[in-house]
Order: sequence, then structure tokens, then C-alpha cells
Amino acid sequence: MITSSPRGEYTTRLNRVVNHIGARLDEPLTLRELADVAGFSPYHFHRIFKGVMGETLSSFIWRLRLERAANLLVRQPRTRVTDIALSCGFSSHSNFARAFKERFGVSASEFRTVQPRKPGDTDRKEGEGSTTRALYAPNEWARYPKERRTMNVEVKTLPTYHVAYIRRFAYSKGVFAEHLNAAFQQVCGWVAAQGLFGPDTLVIGVPHDNPDVTPNDRCRYDACVTVPSSVTTASTDVDIQDLPGGRYAVLRIDVDEPAEIGLKADAMYGDWLPRSGFQADDRPPLEIYYDSDEPGTEKRIVLDFCIPVTPLRSLA
Repeated sequence: MITSSPRGEYTTRLNRVVNHIGARLDEPLTLRELADVAGFSPYHFHRIFKGVMGETLSSFIWRLRLERAANLLVRQPRTRVTDIALSCGFSSHSNFARAFKERFGVSASEFRTVQPRKPGDTDRKEGEGSTTRALYAPNEWARYPKERRTMNVEVKTLPTYHVAYIRRFAYSKGVFAEHLNAAFQQVCGWVAAQGLFGPDTLVIGVPHDNPDVTPNDRCRYDACVTVPSSVTTASTDVDIQDLPGGRYAVLRIDVDEPAEIGLKADAMYGDWLPRSGFQADDRPPLEIYYDSDEPGTEKRIVLDFCIPVTPLRSLA
């Protein structure tokens, strides 16, 4: 059994808590429950969480619920606002309405049709009123005719992926980030050192948060490599988790620059999805990367961008 350092053990335990919260935002979440998940005393857990994560436990849960609601408002345009509020853990429409307007500066209904703001718009500080960036309205993506012409999206059923991963914070859509690249190299190095690389090994990125809604420094990104299901423990900085399988809309992206990935992904959300008969659910998207090193060619970025989908529901 590999023994983690104290810092690595704390990272592993808090990653477990964050995963638990993300999977249960529609449920009541208590301090004792989450402290038990982490294996810490409830008396100390709140201070541990704030010290490591940089925000209180209650603020973290509140923020994730509102940000998930913001994403669902745009990605599921036919779902009632009240249904979205309840699915994100709010006890009533009125409680949700007040919290949403305080966080985003507009009502939930207005948010669905608000015009996009510039990527440089800043977010609120914790506890302040917000004029945060809004998600792009779906009809705005008509401005990307090239992406519309070249989108060849397939709806596939993907398996559950058992992965070794390193979680990092702070990323921006379409921007190459050295710390994320370093995370991929580190987790790949660990998998290679254990002799776990094989012909079917996949390298997967998981952007848990939407940079158009979540402040960039709070955005979570998992750098993952698939490993055999028998692997249950990792190392100081590398953890193990399962990425949920199911139905995904998959777009093969083959580009020169990271910025092009964001354009194609946004066009997929804003143009393909509204015409597809599907809606995105609340699982995070997956980025499955492929080796693009071919003799005599410049290195390109090749990946499958996978949006989790369910059939579009009609409002009765």
C-alpha cells in the first residue's frame, strides 16, 4: 500500500468531499455528513475546509448550486425555472430567485436571454453583489458559421472511466495553462511508473466548472488517465475516481491553437445542442485527448469533446 504525505492525504480527503458535494447538490448537505466523508472531526472540519479551499463550506456549496442553476438555465431552455431551482437544492422558488439575482444581478428568466459580456468582466468578491459574466445566449452562436459547417457530432454511450487524476484550480476557456499541462505530465508519469499504461489507456480532462459563470480562480479541472479497476489507491498527489458513463454528444476537434477548442465547444453548446433533440445534464463534460504526433507534421491538438446529454423534455 502506498502511503501519502500529510498534505497529500488532506488533498485526497477534500477531493472526496468536493466530489460528494457535486454529486448531491439537490440534497441537504450537513456539516457532520461532509466531515464524515473527509474523516475529520466536525468541530474542526469547517476551518480545515476554509483554510485549504479559500472559502467557507457553506459559501462553496451555495456557489456551486447557483452556478449549476445558471448552466442549466441556458443548457435546458425548456425546463421550468422552479424545477431547476429544486434540482439544485433550493427549498423554494422564492429563495432561489432572491439568491440568483443577488449572485448574477438579473433574474433567472432574464439570465436565459441576456447578451454575452466581454471575457474580461470581473466577478464579485465573496459576499458582495455580483455583475458576473453571463453565459452566452444560444442564438448568439449564429455568428460562428464556420463551426456550424464543420460540426460532425455523434451521440454515443460512453463507459464509466476509472481514472487516476490530479485536480487543479484556475483555468480559462481556450487558454493554454502551464499548471494544467504539468498536472497531466505528473499523472501520466505516475501511471507510467506503475506500469499501467496500455494500448487502451486514455488521457481525459474534466472541466467541472463553466468559466463563463464561475470565477476563473475557482474553476476546477481534473487531469486524468484511465487505469485498471483494480487500482484503488494512488500517491501523495494522485487520487482515484470514476468518471460517470452514459450518453454523450461527441465532437472530434482537431486544431492548432487552444482558443479554437473554446470556439468549437461553444458552437456545439449554442448551435448544435438546441437543434439536436437533446439537452445537457449536470454531469461535467469530458475532453478525451489523442496523440497527434505524426512524422513530418506539426503537432496539433486532437480531442473528443463530450457533452453529457439526455433527451429534450417537453414542458407539459
